[in-house]
Amino acid sequence: MLTVLLDARPTVRTTVLRHTALIIVVALVLSALVTLGVWLVAQAEARRTAERVATQVAAAVLVPLTARDYAQPLDRADLLRDVDPFLRSGVVHRVKVWRVDGDQVEIVFSDESRIESARRHADPGLGRRLGAGETAVFPVPDDPEHRFEIAQAGELLEVFIGFRDAGGHPARLEIYVPVDIAGTTRAAVAVMLPIALGGLLLLGSGMLALSVALARRIDRDRRERADTLHYGLAASELARRDLARWLHDDVIPDLAGAGLLLDTAAGSGSGELVGRARTMIGEDVRRMRALLTEFLPDQVTGETFAASVRALAAGADLRVDAMPVVGDDAATLLHRVARELLHNAGEHAGASRVLVRLGADGAGAVRLEVVDDGRGFDPGRPPPPGHVGLLLVRRVVEEAGGTVIVTSAPGAGTAVSVAVPASLRLPGRVHVPQ
Repeated sequence: MLTVLLDARPTVRTTVLRHTALIIVVALVLSALVTLGVWLVAQAEARRTAERVATQVAAAVLVPLTARDYAQPLDRADLLRDVDPFLRSGVVHRVKVWRVDGDQVEIVFSDESRIESARRHADPGLGRRLGAGETAVFPVPDDPEHRFEIAQAGELLEVFIGFRDAGGHPARLEIYVPVDIAGTTRAAVAVMLPIALGGLLLLGSGMLALSVALARRIDRDRRERADTLHYGLAASELARRDLARWLHDDVIPDLAGAGLLLDTAAGSGSGELVGRARTMIGEDVRRMRALLTEFLPDQVTGETFAASVRALAAGADLRVDAMPVVGDDAATLLHRVARELLHNAGEHAGASRVLVRLGADGAGAVRLEVVDDGRGFDPGRPPPPGHVGLLLVRRVVEEAGGTVIVTSAPGAGTAVSVAVPASLRLPGRVHVPQ
């Protein structure tokens, strides 16, 4: 993992960090779901346990309970002896016996004597359930009636069992059964969660290798695409340089030599025709030297950037505002972009006036603007065949993390604004050979 994180390629590092973050998020969600699931199971199991315990206790005490008429005075000590073994063993926390009196219920007996004789309205729903022979299980409510049990509410469940006393009156036995939902949950989670997280970790580790391999492929494709895009702009400079060398090494020396031969011929009496030929050859040599100067691109660095653009924009109106310190890669890219935009303005737009502006664009960025008064075009339409320079500029600049804004309309000229980070590092810089 550490070796992968130290990989110099940002795509791989980003993939690993995202993969790790995803595993952490999934682990947290899985932990929460496992804990919730175990807690729900523990709660259901606690209800079943409470119902089972209450049923067993009722089987032992209901016979003596049903032998009494609760409308008559009771021998409390006798009732307490019947339930005391369950209270002392901790199987039961509290016992209450309710007498149903119309729409009222009254506690006629409890091991906590302070709540005896307490009355409240009867719950019709509970009465129907108990009358049908059901056993009802509830959590301990937070109310004055349960003031002596509320401190342990999270560890108790109350169970109601219906019966009839010796006088044939309906009555209810309420038993408070201790349960340990939290302890059961902790014990089950301690067993299940490491297994679930271990499986997740193994799966995540296996998928990490696939993610890294895919990220490396994406990074390689991105760098190859960047190389191709930057070479697209550099190719014109390579072609110009090759043509300039051919002119410099072959054509111009041959023409100059032809001029010397004509001078020699003129000295031998060839006269006016030789002079005219010499004048034509001299003019061609001058023009080719000027073309040679145009074809040979300057070697651009951050320090020479502004001067290089000034030379490139000869004949245009150049304005240089306050600029940040420009790195060599940013200078190279913008110089190529400027050359392409100026070429478009002259060759395709038929502009009579071109404005070039250099300056800062926000924090740490440099801006190049080329505005012409040419014929313009519709930026929303695909370029015609052979006019892909602007499309190439857009792709190269955006690949480098910059922006390109094109404003144009037919007959209204064109304005192109390009901004790139001044400290740009090209992922696949193409160098023009000397």
